[in-house]
Amino acid sequence: MTQLLTLKRGQKRGTAKPINQGIRPDIQGLRALAVLAVIADHLFHWPSGGFVGVDVFFVISGFLITGLLLREHERTGRISFVDFYRRRVKRILPASVLVLAVTLAGSYLIYSTTRFQSVLWDVVWAFLFAGNWRFAVVGTDYFASDAVSPIQHFWSLAVEEQFYFVWPWLMLLIFFVVGKRSSNGTAGRAAVGAAIALISLASFAWALAETASAPSMAYFSTFSRAWELGVGAGLAVAAPVLGQLPAKLRPILSWLGLTGILVSVAVINSGSPFPAPAALLPVLASALVIAAGTGASTSIRLPAVLTNRISGYLGDISYSLYLWHFPVVIIGADVFPEAGWQYQIGAVAATFFLAVVAYNLFEDPIRKSDWLKGKDKMGRSRREIEVSDRFKQTALFALAAMTAVVVVAAFSRFDAAPQTAVALPAATAPSAAATAAPVQYGAVVTALQKEITQALQAPEWPALAPSLDDAIGSRQAREDISACGMPDEYDPAQCVVNPTAQKSAIILGNSMAMTYAAPLIDSLGQGWSVNVHGAYGCPFSAVFIPTNTASLAAACEGKNDEGIRMVQESKPDVVFIINTYTTNKPAGADKPLPAAEWAASIEAAVQEMNLSGTRVVFITPPPADKDIAKCYTKVSKPADCISGVTSLWYDNFDAESAMAKRIGAAVVDTRSLFCLDQSCPAFVSETPMKLDTSHMTVEYGSKITSALRELLAEQKIL
Repeated sequence: MTQLLTLKRGQKRGTAKPINQGIRPDIQGLRALAVLAVIADHLFHWPSGGFVGVDVFFVISGFLITGLLLREHERTGRISFVDFYRRRVKRILPASVLVLAVTLAGSYLIYSTTRFQSVLWDVVWAFLFAGNWRFAVVGTDYFASDAVSPIQHFWSLAVEEQFYFVWPWLMLLIFFVVGKRSSNGTAGRAAVGAAIALISLASFAWALAETASAPSMAYFSTFSRAWELGVGAGLAVAAPVLGQLPAKLRPILSWLGLTGILVSVAVINSGSPFPAPAALLPVLASALVIAAGTGASTSIRLPAVLTNRISGYLGDISYSLYLWHFPVVIIGADVFPEAGWQYQIGAVAATFFLAVVAYNLFEDPIRKSDWLKGKDKMGRSRREIEVSDRFKQTALFALAAMTAVVVVAAFSRFDAAPQTAVALPAATAPSAAATAAPVQYGAVVTALQKEITQALQAPEWPALAPSLDDAIGSRQAREDISACGMPDEYDPAQCVVNPTAQKSAIILGNSMAMTYAAPLIDSLGQGWSVNVHGAYGCPFSAVFIPTNTASLAAACEGKNDEGIRMVQESKPDVVFIINTYTTNKPAGADKPLPAAEWAASIEAAVQEMNLSGTRVVFITPPPADKDIAKCYTKVSKPADCISGVTSLWYDNFDAESAMAKRIGAAVVDTRSLFCLDQSCPAFVSETPMKLDTSHMTVEYGSKITSALRELLAEQKIL
């Protein structure tokens, strides 16, 4: 990429000379560092701040693109938007479309129908360069590890293109206004600098506020990220000044910037307030590196770690590396969930192989071609010869690499010994309260345990009803009571079953209570009136736990108070309380409540009921570990979806059991309905067990009704 142009004092438009023509080796090295950091973070989860490589890219992009537009205007007196967007299309679109197409095809071959449909919509939004808003609106947690979209990384491309949909037009407007008022060639540049400074400050202020109030939205938001591109744009505006930096100062600035990036990669993590203010460190550090090399003489020795040939080549293919690495990482992990270091090595090899081949055979030839450009036969013929030579060399390399992979895979397949036993997940040490639970079950639960044992040893997926494709993402509650879980749509007339029965019960809790509602209603039978007062996304406690949906969060705030009033007024025989065993972060808190404090908040809510003659029964949720939507693929085995009982589950169980003992409540431990010891299959007989990480399917709820009734009878609830 060519360097920025400066206007010498008194120089007229159209006569500007380049400070330093040619590709900037230091920027190519900066690109290499950024993409390697991102790949390492996504693949090895180390270093913790590797994701800041994207912020480095934002600064580079703002610098280069703004510099290009400034040079064009100073050289020609105008900005050609046809040429600008043609270059953007040639640079961005072909490579991204190729990755999207291959990823979509791979997802179709591997994933369940539900997950493939999700990826398909992700692809549509990514193709329209609006993927960041899709991920933001659905509440995507960038740092989550379950069911991650293989093209989630396209969010950063969307941010850039949205920025460049507005910024060049704003620049042109500024040049037009300033040009009418001043004949000074530098006045336009100064006005552009003032504009980008104001935009960047406003964006950073927005990012600070949004990071504090809605961090998931802030991470993907163009408004919260524009300041990072703006810093790069500001450097481009200041290029004439930066060109006057003393030669001795440049290496110092470059090393300071490089050190700042490395520090940010090491110290920033998923808990940092990001993008503001934490992104300031990598953004300003990147700005130092770019500033140090702007207008520098080729004789100045910038850090060799940035300017060597290897870094240069990695910088050349950095866009392809970035595009290909995430589908390889995500789809590879889903296909080989237990492969460990072998998968990581394979992912690195596959990423670099795909990037090298795609860059040399697809991305670079198209970028240098006459596509979308006026014809120039002489130039085109020379270019075709160059591309043809590179095409032959890379094609030969690709053929050799693919042959090696096929040979190794073939020998590995035939040499591998057949697997006869299913490896169960490593056990988590059970807590004292958990081991105190009775180990002798009744006849119904014992029969169910035998079915669970068979499911744990199944070598292949059986014919399930419903299929896992249908189960994943299905209703969390039976259709006749599903609407009762909507906090703003609760209708007592529709949500009280058997209203004239002699005994009565109220079900309180979040979506887990809704999942258990139908099995409880069927277990209790016609002699019980059951009020279904659970609410999706609203755990029952004295502490308000906000959800990702603003409207739902507002409805949840009064839901628990309403449930407490119902208990006070109707004085039921039993109150069932069922919450998920998960991390619970109160509104405005920096970290989740410890399990003991969470249990205490439930106890406080129970105490408000002023119970007299009403029995409180806590029912444990299914152990939550693997997400069936992620572990189940068209190439997976049942063993890939065997879950364990996590330490988080034990922590919540211990705290809830201790709290129940204090207030004289009962705890129904339902692990035996889902697990054998600490291993939990994805199905039992022909019935899928869960539709996600923790919620059981409606069909499995029906299957365990008799066993649940037996557990309730043991607690003398029936």
